[in-house]
Amino acid sequence: MPPKIVTFTGVSGSGKSTIVKELLQESDHFRLITSTTTRPPRSSDLPGEYEYWTPEQMEEDASLFIWKTEYVGHQYGTRYRVLNDAFVSPPTSLMILVPEVLPVLLHHYGSYVLPLYVRAPPEDLLRVRLLRRGDNPESIEQRLQTIPNWERQATEWKIPYRMITNNGTIDEVVKQVKRELERYVSSTS
Repeated sequence: MPPKIVTFTGVSGSGKSTIVKELLQESDHFRLITSTTTRPPRSSDLPGEYEYWTPEQMEEDASLFIWKTEYVGHQYGTRYRVLNDAFVSPPTSLMILVPEVLPVLLHHYGSYVLPLYVRAPPEDLLRVRLLRRGDNPESIEQRLQTIPNWERQATEWKIPYRMITNNGTIDEVVKQVKRELERYVSSTS
């Protein structure tokens, strides 16, 4: 049986949204889980990836969230209702997550979750990706400084990540994801 939720974790610009977008376009076997954020929309955001709330709304409705976290000055969270809806729907749900919230998801949904970690490409390529999507130079530098911490956490935390490398074409990385999905299915059969 395929996983109910496939998560994608990695630094900004590692290609998580591009991979998810490609999977969604390629097959109706996938759907996107909507998260909530206080940051402004970006042109690179996927349709339905986020609902945009004010910080006041997130504080006022804090009990609606399975988790909330802050990253680079903005709040992010996922509501219980959204996850429960995803869990009972037929397609596999895709989700982009920061590392510190993945243990919460694994605690609630355990073996129904396939966590993937998208390793950062070389810094020069990552910088170009971040510039292309409209990040300002200060934000880019902040994000680049987080890479060593994220990569270390990915290997040190007790999260059963399956590693994906995004240094080639989108077709190559999507094939890696599909291989990991096949391995998941064969290991749970």
